[in-house]
Amino acid sequence: MINLTIDIGNSNVMICCFRNKLKINSFSFNTSDLNKNYFLDYLKKIKFKSDQMNVIVSSVVPNVTKLIISVLKNKKIHFYYVGDLIKCFDLKTNIINKKNIGDDRLVNVIYAKNLYLKSVIVIDFGTATTIDVLDKFGIYDGGIITPGIDLSLKSLHIGTAKLPLVKFRKTKRIVGKNTVEAIRSGFFWGYISMIKGLVHKIELEKKYTFKLIITGGHARFFKSAFKNAIKIDEYFNSKGLNFIMNNYLKKLS
Repeated sequence: MINLTIDIGNSNVMICCFRNKLKINSFSFNTSDLNKNYFLDYLKKIKFKSDQMNVIVSSVVPNVTKLIISVLKNKKIHFYYVGDLIKCFDLKTNIINKKNIGDDRLVNVIYAKNLYLKSVIVIDFGTATTIDVLDKFGIYDGGIITPGIDLSLKSLHIGTAKLPLVKFRKTKRIVGKNTVEAIRSGFFWGYISMIKGLVHKIELEKKYTFKLIITGGHARFFKSAFKNAIKIDEYFNSKGLNFIMNNYLKKLS
C-alpha cells in the first residue's frame, strides 16, 4: 500500500509517495499552476491504482483543496483530511485557541515530538517563516510567524521603483558588490541573523537550550548555518503527514 501526502501551501504544492516510512518519490510545483489536468497527469505518472493508495491532504488554500478533492473523489481514491487525523493525537499546548493553529505547524510539532520528545524548535522556511516551540515538558508552547523569504523578495520588488526581483541564493560574501549581491546577502545573512537572534531570545526566556529542526523549501540553503540543528529536511512536513496517517491506520487495524 502507498501513502500519498499532499501539502498545499500558498506558494507551492508538495506531493510525496511513501511506502511505510520510506519516501519513494516527490513532486513540487507552484500552487498557482495547479489545475485538474495537471494533477491527473501526476496521478498517471505514479502508476498506482486507486485501491493501492491512501491519501492525506493538508491545505491552507481552500479553492485548491476543492480541486484536489474533486479529482480524488472522481478517481475513487480514499483520502483523509489532516485536521481530522490530528484530533487522534493528545498534543498538549499552551496556545490560547488551538483551533487557530495552522495544520502545517501542528504536523511539524507532532512529528518533532514523536522523534525527539521535548526541547525542540521547528523552523519552517515556507511562504511564512514559522518558528514553533516544543518545551522541556513536551508541550507545544507557541511560536513566531515572520514573512517568508520569497514573499519578502516579491514585496521588495513590487514596493520599489528600481530594485529587481532576485532569486534567493546562499552567499559567501556579506557585503554585496552590486544590487543583486546586496539583496541576496541581505536575505541570506539577514534570515540567519534573525533566526539565531530569535532562538537566543527564546532560550533566554525559557532558561534552557533547544535542538533545532530546519525545514521548508529553502531549508537546504541553511545546512551549515546553525550549529545546534539536529535535522535539516525540506520534506519534514511531508514525513510528518505520513507518520500521522500511518499512526491512524494502525489504530484502525
